[in-house]
Amino acid sequence: MLVGDLMDRDLTAVSPETTIAEAVEIMAGQRVTGIPVVGDDGKVVGFLSEKDIVKAALPGYFDLLRDSSFLPDYGQFQKRLQGISLERVDKYMQTQVIVLDEQDTDLNAAMVLITKSLKRAPVVKDGVFSGVLSRSDLLDYILHSKKEPSD
Repeated sequence: MLVGDLMDRDLTAVSPETTIAEAVEIMAGQRVTGIPVVGDDGKVVGFLSEKDIVKAALPGYFDLLRDSSFLPDYGQFQKRLQGISLERVDKYMQTQVIVLDEQDTDLNAAMVLITKSLKRAPVVKDGVFSGVLSRSDLLDYILHSKKEPSD
């Protein structure tokens, strides 16, 4: 099966000019952990995850403390998050984005998501953003499919 047959065609994305606050609101509303950043031409220019936002709000802490239970002070985190909330997404987004193509196979997509530890990856068709494929999309397909994965 091809990625184009498995992906979610929801085109929810943000632009590089979107604020962190707007991105967080969109991510919370869509119940996703990350969101593609798309330029005016429809091409994926970045990806912003909740991890990127936490790292931006708590620089240094995140690398040292991989578990949020070790946050020294919730109020401090809140203050720092509010402090970056009006900054643009392009300041914190990942620019080295792994993108899948609609013509990629399910096996290739699974290998990419697993080996790169990605929960979600943007999908393109002819270089233009066309949706997102998540690990849960793949797991659902594999669990309920009667077919062997594509090579």
